[in-house]
Amino acid sequence: MSLNHTNTLRRMTALAVLSILSMDVTAADAGKGTRVKSAAPTRVFVMAGFAADCTFKGFPDMQVTVAPTKGQVSFKTGDPATIQYSLSGKCVGTSVQGTGIYYTSAPGQSGEDSFTVTGRLGTGEPATRTFSVIIDENGQPE
Repeated sequence: MSLNHTNTLRRMTALAVLSILSMDVTAADAGKGTRVKSAAPTRVFVMAGFAADCTFKGFPDMQVTVAPTKGQVSFKTGDPATIQYSLSGKCVGTSVQGTGIYYTSAPGQSGEDSFTVTGRLGTGEPATRTFSVIIDENGQPE
């Protein structure tokens, strides 16, 4: 087996192990950002590790790689979630635990903000995602 083929297989395996679960984003908000209430912690996403057979593989090691300018990001392990995407598609609808990604704006902030996080299970490939949020008084769509 060539080195290129081996590296490709490792990347595919890592992607199967660390999957991303979209949470708290409606179709109407897609592409606009998750609405959050000013100064209130809001879960915007859950990242979870699971195997191709949908079994739990552990909580990813999370870090903020690009910080927001109007608030802060925190993580909470053990958040319940339902798989909404998996490489094979067979895990969709399965309940798992993951690491919740929470955004809290600084008091008095409003408007848009964004941040990037990276999650990694063991020595696997990282999963990186950028999030957009819209801060308003009610945390509700306009």
